[in-house]
Amino acid sequence: MNRNGKIIALTAVLALCLLLTGCYVPPDDVNNDGGQTVNKPSFEVITAVPVTTTAAPAGIAPDETQATANPGSAQNTIAGQTGTTPAGSNGSPDWSNWGNTPIPMGVSINLNGQDGTSPAPGSTIGLVTGSVSPSLSPSVTPTVSPSPTPPSLQRGFKGSEAVRSLQKRLKELGYYSGSVDGDFGEGTEKAVKEFQKANGLSADGKAGEKTLAKLNSKKAVTYKQAHATATPKTTATPKATATPNLSKDYYLRNGDSGKRVETLQRRLIELGWLDGKVTGKFDAATDAAVRAFQKKTSGLWEDGVAGPDTLRALYSSKAARTSKAAASIGETLEYGSEGSDVKKMQQKLKDLGYLSGSADGKFGVATQAAVIAFQKNNNLTADGKAGSATLSKLYSGSANKSKSSAKIDSSEKNKSGRDTSGIASTGYETLQHGSKGTAVKNLQQRLKQLGYYSGSSDGSFGDATEAAVMAFQLRNDLTVDGKAGPATQRKLYGTGSNSPISYSSLRPGDSGTAVRNLQYTLYELGYYDGNMDGDYGQTTADAVRAFQIQNNLSVDGIAGSDTLSKLYSSEARAAKSASTEYETVRPGDTGDIVYQIQDCLKQMGYLDEITSVYDDKTKQAVINFQKANGLDADGICGSKTLVVLFGY
Repeated sequence: MNRNGKIIALTAVLALCLLLTGCYVPPDDVNNDGGQTVNKPSFEVITAVPVTTTAAPAGIAPDETQATANPGSAQNTIAGQTGTTPAGSNGSPDWSNWGNTPIPMGVSINLNGQDGTSPAPGSTIGLVTGSVSPSLSPSVTPTVSPSPTPPSLQRGFKGSEAVRSLQKRLKELGYYSGSVDGDFGEGTEKAVKEFQKANGLSADGKAGEKTLAKLNSKKAVTYKQAHATATPKTTATPKATATPNLSKDYYLRNGDSGKRVETLQRRLIELGWLDGKVTGKFDAATDAAVRAFQKKTSGLWEDGVAGPDTLRALYSSKAARTSKAAASIGETLEYGSEGSDVKKMQQKLKDLGYLSGSADGKFGVATQAAVIAFQKNNNLTADGKAGSATLSKLYSGSANKSKSSAKIDSSEKNKSGRDTSGIASTGYETLQHGSKGTAVKNLQQRLKQLGYYSGSSDGSFGDATEAAVMAFQLRNDLTVDGKAGPATQRKLYGTGSNSPISYSSLRPGDSGTAVRNLQYTLYELGYYDGNMDGDYGQTTADAVRAFQIQNNLSVDGIAGSDTLSKLYSSEARAAKSASTEYETVRPGDTGDIVYQIQDCLKQMGYLDEITSVYDDKTKQAVINFQKANGLDADGICGSKTLVVLFGY
């Protein structure tokens, strides 16, 4: 080995010794923030190596950048060490290998002279002397893209483990009573809303991040806690300026409307007796709320009239309050409705004996039948729709239960003028409450097939059968009376008009059983509203004429074979379902329709004779009729004039 080789070898040995000396870490127990003991060496750096930084890319704040943080594949250089920023990472460096990057011992990183801050663009990171721990991590936190927020759990989610966990937790807290099946349905949504309300969250029924965090926290308010501490909704007593002037006595009752009614409703809502929005119309719901307040307040007469005594008590600071509204304004449940309100109504109908099926929350034909029966038995309009009047009565303490007797009150039957005993045609005998036998059993079975009846086919015409008949009549535009007359049964069984039966004509002046059957059939179809007396008078003739017009038959007021064949078939068009659009009849026209117009005008005293010609006298009679009925007095019989003239 020559001299130069020896010098090189010696230099290498010295360098190795220096390197080994620098790697030695003497014991120096220092307790860090985590409570562990580490060795912290301190060395002096002879030279400082500047590291050039570049400007931060758009969208990244200065305090989020490292030495170099450019999109694409820019390099980050720190103390001579390089790292690559992955493409598509919005300029955020991959710091996963930071702890594995070799940095000379004894080096501390001072970023622009401030620990934990990013250098300004174009400045340098200087390597200075000082103490440094072995874990030489920079004080700057690398930019990390936030994880996407998971979607809120909401109605319609099915088969989800997350929904199961949600249902289980809601059940633990007492808000949910259904099955933990992973299907986010109406019951789960309602439970979420109740939980949100009780815990001061936005009650939208969706289990988002905030709701789930609160739900799974120890501070979540349980159902019992929420209701144990809940107090009735209270509103400050109206100030003197807001209280109506009661110096003069006045009375508010069902049917009234206006500002005073608005003020009354607002106060009833404030005190909890009424639910809904102020309408200014004193309806059945307002009446029920007033009665409930009067019943609770001593010294008041429970009559539903808001008189001086009731109003003074209502607006006093000691006015009785309640947390359970006696009625609800503007709520209507009808065929096709679904939900908890329907279920609640069905249960009440079951309790009162009107519904025999299950309370499933679906407003079908059986529920409609029960509503009609309830309405009829409580003197309400039997339309099958549960509006505010029906619901107020249903939930009141004075609702009438279903009839227990199967017999019809003869006095009521005679009073109504609807004695239908013995009425029969084309093989169908009128069946009604109290009827028994095979015909009733067949009726029940047919109603059950069509979904109107859910009871047993026992051949006994009771409340449930009557309600089913009424529902069928309602949906087929028949007169709703709960009696299965010939027209109802023909429609029910689908008897056509091609019957081989030949009918004898009936005309004004005739009388007897055949006329009585005719009258009742016209009544069922909605054309006749007179007595079933068997006398073919003017009222019967008018009804026949109206039926002929709406069923495209020759109009003469005589029940001939063609008219009776159509009338006694399932194809007979009821008055409610018939078209009320008439062709215009003008001066100069002739024929059958002119005859009918003149006949009606003569009966009403507007015309003296019938000529079947639309002449000047007829025109003047029409003008007088139009003036008397608030129509445009032009002397022309348009659709509106004919509708009023013919009674439709």
